Amino acid sequence: MPDNLCYHLKEGRARRVEEADFLRHQAGICYITSDWFRSHYQKMGLDEALISDLNTERSYFRSSLDVYNDSSVGYLNIINVDDLDADMDRVLFIIKKDLLCLVSIQDQDGSEAALLAAILDQEREHTSIARVFYRFLERLLKGGNRKLESIEDELLALESQVVSGRADEGLNQVIYNYRRQLSLIRNYYEQLLDIALELEEDENQLFEDRHQSLFRVLSTRAERLIAGVRALSESLNQLREMLDAALNYALNNIMKVFTLITAIFLPLTLIVGWYGMNFKHMPELEWELAYPVLLLVFVLIIAGTIAFFKKKKLM
Repeated sequence: MPDNLCYHLKEGRARRVEEADFLRHQAGICYITSDWFRSHYQKMGLDEALISDLNTERSYFRSSLDVYNDSSVGYLNIINVDDLDADMDRVLFIIKKDLLCLVSIQDQDGSEAALLAAILDQEREHTSIARVFYRFLERLLKGGNRKLESIEDELLALESQVVSGRADEGLNQVIYNYRRQLSLIRNYYEQLLDIALELEEDENQLFEDRHQSLFRVLSTRAERLIAGVRALSESLNQLREMLDAALNYALNNIMKVFTLITAIFLPLTLIVGWYGMNFKHMPELEWELAYPVLLLVFVLIIAGTIAFFKKKKLM
């Protein structure tokens, strides 16, 4: 994949051109490296203020679209929802009436460049800057439903563990990991939703009216995905509550066992302590049946205590 992709767009037809030819026309669609952008932004008719924006580290998602009289500038942090531990891609985009410029800040595997190239291979005719950028953002939402369905299935499996009594405190770490994943995905989709809403509003009138509906479709899809993430977050909270209840129930059962043992052996300990006193005149000590009678008393106490707890449904 070449470092820079440049296309002319004329009468709805996209045509791949050389970089020098692209600079002469200062119009079309391009995906360029940040170094090339710094060297040629003036020839493309872009403002120097974009360079300072390019140098600003923005690893967070909550960034809005900046709208100017003749352009809209935004910053995309792009994650792979199927591999949330992979490096995040970052792309600066500039949209004008006749220009869509994507600047690669971080795209080590060239995935975003490949994405734009694939879109333009399909959109060679009857296309526009709005349509190409819509398709680019739409592809960033791809896989969202599949990922959410996968997480839902995994949460149901965890819920089954809790219900069947096979869960332990280690599940807390698993729940935290899912919370982190859902938070990352939600912030990512909210970023795309914010951008789609700004483009739909089209405050600086960069797009034709028929193209604004594209971003309305995009914002609707993003809202559905965000609603799905929030529903899973609620399920995760319920799972956490179920786990806490299960662990408390197990702890209560353990305490109940200790209570029963204490209740059974407390009177026995009292009797043993009674006959452990060193008094000289204890007539039972001289009685031949003292031991078996005392043993029978022990058995009756144990049996009576157990019967009492069973009657009260405490065991």
